[in-house]
This record gives sequence, structure tokens and C-alpha cells, in this order.
Amino acid sequence: MLKEKLGMDKKDVKIVSLFMQNPDISQTELADALSISQPSINARLRKLKRNGVLARATGIEFNRANMYMARVDFTAANPEKLLNELKLCSFFVNGFILSGSNNVSIMIVAHDLKKIESIIDKNLRHNEAVKNINMSVVVSAAKPFICEIDLEREHREECQNPGSCEDCKMHERIELK
Repeated sequence: MLKEKLGMDKKDVKIVSLFMQNPDISQTELADALSISQPSINARLRKLKRNGVLARATGIEFNRANMYMARVDFTAANPEKLLNELKLCSFFVNGFILSGSNNVSIMIVAHDLKKIESIIDKNLRHNEAVKNINMSVVVSAAKPFICEIDLEREHREECQNPGSCEDCKMHERIELK
């Protein structure tokens, strides 16, 4: 079972479950729900966070925001290098290295589809080390999907124009490395 693999007991499972129901639950409420002391809850929370079992994401909820998201699958000669470069883009949500014919999948979010197309053109379609590009627009998410976007970088004037990726200073920094 997953809980054994993660080194969790029944109390840990209950803590994670309660956090999923109410991310703002207090340690006192958790202690009352589990009939254990608040210092015990604190120790368990620290362990769960340290082990990566209890984590929180802050950002924009895709389903509730008026934004567009695309999933782009492709084959890259050096997936790790490309993902590290894409991390510098304000509109990059996440990326995954995969097994199979396409070895990379990324999520991009923007205020319009032209911006997403511009990002794909600049970073993928013109890159000789990238092949088999398939883009799908995400229509909705089954569960809340939090997009951790750097709004301060995204707010830069040069990022607002859908075609601005051609002149992106962030991309120039990538190429200089």
C-alpha cells in the first residue's frame, strides 16, 4: 500500500486527509480530531512536510481564472536541459520527462492562445533538437489545478504582447549560457 511505502501510519493518513478537506485547519483542530497533543501534531507535520507527503501550492486556480492552458508533448534530444530553459518562462507551469515515443510533456498557461503559440514557436518549433510536437488545449480540470506562475515576471511589458517571445530577453539569457 502507498501509506506503507511513504512511511505513514493511520494518524498520518488522517492528518493528510483533513488537510485535503481544509488546507487552513489548525494544529489544535488536528489534535482534537486525532485525540493527540498539539506538540505531537507539530512533530508529525514536520515529518510529513520533510518527506514530501504534505505540501501546499500557491498560485492561480486554472478552472476559476479566465486563462488558457495547453499541454504540449514532444521528443527532445536533451529533455532535462530543455525543461531547465523553459523554467525561466513566466508562462511555464510544469514539465515532465516521460517514457515512450514523446519524452517530454509541458503545461503552459497564458491570457490568450496566441501567446501560447508564440511560446511554442520560439522555444520548441524552431529548436532542431525538438521533434514530434503535439499541442492540446486544456478545456477544464477535474480537480482544482493550481498554476504557480511568477506574476511579477509575467507582468513585464514585453511579456504582454502575444508575439513578444521572439524578442524575449529571458530567452537571450538562456542562449548565452
